[in-house]
Amino acid sequence: MSHSLLTADDDDFHHPTDDWWFHETCWYWFYIPERGIGAWLYNWIRPTIGVSGGGCWLWDDTTHAHWEVPYYANYNNLRLPDERDLRNFRFPSGVGVKMIEPLHRYELTYSDRDQIDLNLEFTSVMEPWVSLRADDSGVDRPYHFDQVGRVRGDLLLHGEALKVDCLAIRDRTWGLRSERWKTGGGYGYTNAAAESGEAFLAVDSGSMKGYVTLDGHTSAISAGTRMVERDSTTGAPSVVVVEATDIEGRVLHARGESVSRMAMPIPGVHAVVWTSLMQWSINDVPAWGEDQEPWPIAEWSKRRRSNSSLR
Repeated sequence: MSHSLLTADDDDFHHPTDDWWFHETCWYWFYIPERGIGAWLYNWIRPTIGVSGGGCWLWDDTTHAHWEVPYYANYNNLRLPDERDLRNFRFPSGVGVKMIEPLHRYELTYSDRDQIDLNLEFTSVMEPWVSLRADDSGVDRPYHFDQVGRVRGDLLLHGEALKVDCLAIRDRTWGLRSERWKTGGGYGYTNAAAESGEAFLAVDSGSMKGYVTLDGHTSAISAGTRMVERDSTTGAPSVVVVEATDIEGRVLHARGESVSRMAMPIPGVHAVVWTSLMQWSINDVPAWGEDQEPWPIAEWSKRRRSNSSLR
């Protein structure tokens, strides 16, 4: 959907309702493919009740357990400052976000003792892709957007200096989100981008939504499927295939192989997500990206304990 539905004001936090479950997120991710490292800067606020959570974490190909990865700091119920402006804000977790150019460039910072220190810049390579939802009066309004950008900068991880230079997506969501997520799950939030410009985002939750970028042009997905091959030990996605058609009839064939993955609690929600760094081909063009597969914890547990193949 068109970015024209957003303005520079959307770089700030959005006006909350008085609902207990009003929830707003701010997510950036990045990766270092030659090291199998994927990383999130993910933070959320619940302004009605004055709390914040999330933080920073990195995983690699040595483990899938969030308590064993190279760095993991995911907070809950930190006190939210009364005065806040996301255009220049340090979350209570310590993650800093500073807008340099509206809807385009952002400075990202985080440090924790001698364990991690990062200074990155996100520069968009596409306009925000906006999702709409009807409000109480039936008017469609933005509540979420996704945007691919170049992430560059420096990462110091346990004393080792690393360079970051990748194409990765960011997103923002604002609206009601209960912590008690009990049903559903097993769908994909799957994305990739190539240096040559090809990209896609596929959200497969009953019917597939998202976008396809081919030949320098982005349009909405009209239909598609996400097929998964799974690791026989953990049940995690090991190969993901996305087949989709956009509203102009263009065809997407994307195949991704998991380079590394982590199972982790979803910040602010009683659920778990497999987040995987994926090496992709988009219509035979090499690319990198991610696959997220969220599950209510009870549903994932039931399927695994019943020895389901999860296919």
